[in-house]
Amino acid sequence: MSKAKSKVALLVIDMQKEYFEEGAPLKVPKGGEVLENIKRLVDAARVKKIPLMHIRHIGKDPDAFVFGAGSPLVKFADELKPKAGEPAITKTRPGSFYMTELDDILLREGVETVVITGLMSFMCCDTTAREAHARGYSVLFVRDATAAIDIGGLSADTIHEVVLAVQGFNFSRVVTTDEAIAELSS
Repeated sequence: MSKAKSKVALLVIDMQKEYFEEGAPLKVPKGGEVLENIKRLVDAARVKKIPLMHIRHIGKDPDAFVFGAGSPLVKFADELKPKAGEPAITKTRPGSFYMTELDDILLREGVETVVITGLMSFMCCDTTAREAHARGYSVLFVRDATAAIDIGGLSADTIHEVVLAVQGFNFSRVVTTDEAIAELSS
C-alpha cells in the first residue's frame, strides 16, 4: 500500500473460494466474469498505487455450513490473493466496517471515495456500501464487478439489478469496470 495520501480506495469484498469452487453451496453464476473484472481493477489500482483492501468473511463457528473458520473455502480466490503490504481484513458480519480496522485504514490513507467490488451484491457489497455512505464516504458500486445468486424464487440477475437500482438511488454511483478504471487512473 502506498504511503502517499490517496482520495480513492478499491475494496475487494469476499472474493473467496466459497463462491467459485465446483460444488460449493454459494457458487455464483457470473463469478468468472466478476473475477476477471476485479482482476482488471486490482491491476489498475496496483499500477496507480491506490489503496487496495482485500476483505474476507470468516464466521466464528469453524463447522458452519458456509464461511466456517476451518474450511478451505474461506481462502481468497487464487487469482486475487493479497500481495505484501496490502491489507487483508477479516470480518464476521456482512458489513466490512463492522468490528474491523477498515475505517481506520481508510482514514489514515486520506480516502474519501471507496470503490465497491466483490460478492455478493445483495449482501456484503450492499451492506458495506451503505456503511461507507453512512460514514461520509463517496461510493462507487461497480455493476459488472459484483454479482448475486438466485434466492427466494428470484434470479441472480433480478436481485442484482434491484440492488444496483437501490444503490444508485441514494447510496452509490453505479459504474462499470471501465468507468471505475478511468476513475482510478485520473
